[in-house]
This record gives sequence, C-alpha cells and structure tokens, in this order.
Amino acid sequence: MELTSLTCDILKEMFNISVGKSAKILSEIINKKIRLDVPRIKFLDSKNKDELNSSFSNIPDGTLMLSSISFSQRLNGEAKLIFPANKMKTFINLCLNEENKGAENIEFTDMDFDIIREVGNIILNSIVGEMGNFLDINLNYTLPEVKVFDKEDFKRDIGSKEYFYMLMLYITFIICDTEIEGAIIINLKTKNSYEQLMEILKKMEDDLND
Repeated sequence: MELTSLTCDILKEMFNISVGKSAKILSEIINKKIRLDVPRIKFLDSKNKDELNSSFSNIPDGTLMLSSISFSQRLNGEAKLIFPANKMKTFINLCLNEENKGAENIEFTDMDFDIIREVGNIILNSIVGEMGNFLDINLNYTLPEVKVFDKEDFKRDIGSKEYFYMLMLYITFIICDTEIEGAIIINLKTKNSYEQLMEILKKMEDDLND
C-alpha cells in the first residue's frame, strides 16, 4: 500500500523522535554513543503475499533476534523489533565491553536475553508511547517477549496470524561506528485500528495543508 509523501513524512518524524529518545536513554545506560535512524517506512497489506515477500527480502537471512510487545485501546496490535542475531551479539559484546567474538559465535546466555529484553523494552515502549502521544490517543502495552527465529520460520509465523495491515520501519542502529540494520514491524490487528490510524493521519495532513 502506498502512502502519500506527507503521510510518510509525518510517520517518519514521529518514529525518528521516538527512536531518538530511546537512543539517548541507551547511550546513558551503557555510556557509549548510540544513534538510531528510521530511513524508510512502508505500509503492507497482510493479504498481499507478494508484497510481504518483497519487503521481507530486505531482512537479512539467517537467525534473527525478535523482541515484541502488544498494545491495545484505540489501536490494537503488536510491535516487533527485529535484528540479525550475529549483529545483536556484536551489540551485546560492545555493551559489556567484551571482545567481539565474530559472527560465528551467536549462542546467547541468560544475560544476553536480559540485555535484549531491556533494549526491546526501551525502544518499543518509546515507539508505542510516542505513537500514542503524537496521535493523541491512549495505548496500553505489555512487557516485551524475546525470541530467536530463523528468517523462514519468522515469515511463516507472521503469515499464520491475522493482521490487517503492517507498518514496516527499516531501522539503522549505530554504536561505536558499528552499523546494525534491522526492522520494526507494527502489526494492526483489526480493520478498525487501521481506519482509526488513517483518520488521525488524514486530519494531521489537512491541518498541515490549511
């Protein structure tokens, strides 16, 4: 599904504000400069399998780390933070000031999962919280769950659930000159949630055009 350029700009501003806030929090926690950017966004119709496959092709192959939360009230859905597992292992090593052992070592300890859970909590809470603030709506959300997926298993998992529309944010995570590319997927579970979001965005567009 194509968005107008103004709607894209509104959404990018909203999400860049939220990831900027989460990057600042993470930088203060680990005492290292972190930058998060959302260079691209895309709305996907979950029924359009060709569109989904094309968009998922931009997600790296192999093992993925996934942190997710659910949200409800005027919008109902899930937000998922997705990064390649080997890159997240690099990020964890940088957080812990440990030597990077390379992409071949992607076994995760309980401490690793705790770190990813906290990172997911900060980023996803910031994303969903800022989305609620920006759109002037109340949202309740859950604590994050962390899972490890193979890319194909992840695609099957997404395909097995009933979502109305998906908003995909391609995200770049930079720490200590190390760049990690991933994605945030916001799944809207109901037609009403999609229509509510579109109605709010249309009103914001109209206000800006006046």
